[in-house]
Amino acid sequence: MLGSMAEPSLLCVNCAQPPPAHRRTWDRCVRCAELNLPSTYYCGQECMNAHWPKHRVYHNEQKRLAKQLSEGGQPERTRVVAEAEALARRAELAGDEYLKRTAAGLALNAKGDYHAAAKAWRKIIKEWPDRPTPYDNLGIVLHRASLYAEAAPMYLKAMELYEDGTKAWAESAAAAFDVLKHTACCEVPKPEWWNDKGLKALSAWVVAVAPDGIQPCSMRGFVLSCRYGLSAGLWNVEPRTAAEIKEAATWYRHAARESSKELFETWASQCDKIAGQLLTKEEIDAASARAAEEIEAEKARVAAEAKAKAAAEELLAEEEKEKQQAVSNTTGGKAKQGKGKKGKRQG
Repeated sequence: MLGSMAEPSLLCVNCAQPPPAHRRTWDRCVRCAELNLPSTYYCGQECMNAHWPKHRVYHNEQKRLAKQLSEGGQPERTRVVAEAEALARRAELAGDEYLKRTAAGLALNAKGDYHAAAKAWRKIIKEWPDRPTPYDNLGIVLHRASLYAEAAPMYLKAMELYEDGTKAWAESAAAAFDVLKHTACCEVPKPEWWNDKGLKALSAWVVAVAPDGIQPCSMRGFVLSCRYGLSAGLWNVEPRTAAEIKEAATWYRHAARESSKELFETWASQCDKIAGQLLTKEEIDAASARAAEEIEAEKARVAAEAKAKAAAEELLAEEEKEKQQAVSNTTGGKAKQGKGKKGKRQG
């Protein structure tokens, strides 16, 4: 399945009709081409017009993301550019074609040319299918292009190929979670850890490995607070304790240090409020439980005392009965002894 998803779809996005034999693709959305977004193909103007209401939502989301990246994404772009340049130097010295292609792909990521970047990563995957980095970077490109359902299997494949417990593995796991919780992934098959117990364990491991990553921190915060948020219902979430919600606030604030400060701070404040309410309820429930335990303990004490008293009275009665029996036996013996002596004197 991953192999087929690594190739760009050539079908019309509206009617799913493939291009004719003499053509490789249909025409691209003009706006997607202008913005260097991954290809969105249409078989003709009729399908393009019919699909536009949905596609317009996609472009509005892209506009929002572009603004967000321009406001807070410069440090990340600078980091990726530096990584690409360093990798290119290494590749040149080593004469390693894979490293050269990877460096070029990273440069396209940093540039924001998602269409070219997606094509580059797909070609690298085709030639080096066992390397995790191309899957991870294709996931990043598709994620930024709001193609969540296509990004999810890329992140999951990268997670599978990276060594468990490494930082790269943790970041791929958090990114996979980030897209899988999106409504666009409702029909996407979920991994075996997509349940409350699995997600709590995985998110704890992820932040232990990558405690300074935005996505790992927000993943842990979301998993612990999901029951009380707007996205509740993504999986069967068990009740949370006040301590768990407080921990969620801590991870949201940790994420706020790196990006989206206002958003994560808002979520952290909401968690603080919920944790306070839960703590009050837990204290009331604990007090009620202690009172109930005290009542039950008192009942048990009274019952035990009554039982002990009854047992004591029974023992006293038995002792009295034995005393009376002993007296009766002594009196009877003396009477018989007296009769025997009298009879002997008469003889």
